[in-house]
Amino acid sequence: LRGLLNRTSVPRDVVDYIVYGTVIQEVKTSNVAREVSDVLHFSCQSEFCRSCEDGKKCCVGLIAAGQCDVVVAGGVELMSDVPIRHSRKMRKTMLTLNRAKTLGQKLSLISKIRPDYFAPEVILL
Repeated sequence: LRGLLNRTSVPRDVVDYIVYGTVIQEVKTSNVAREVSDVLHFSCQSEFCRSCEDGKKCCVGLIAAGQCDVVVAGGVELMSDVPIRHSRKMRKTMLTLNRAKTLGQKLSLISKIRPDYFAPEVILL
């Protein structure tokens, strides 16, 4: 969003609304639009959508209805670190297991799993 503002020279005070969609929602940052607007010190309203496509439709609707003049639609994905609520060791093992080609590689990875890998990750909000 900072890059968009820099490239377009749009002052942040003219932005009426910010909408962000998230492909796979992370519990720790449940409303990306609010997080982004807070970090960049926007005073406008923000909204979270379940997808970028929904966010774009929302923005088009706000402009078409005459409620807003300048809106921002964006989105994020968490596919590189899918929020699986297991320990980091277990998540890493499961992702590596998914890429293992042979039965031997898979069995080798499975044999390294220890009981503490199954402890759920504690999330403090």
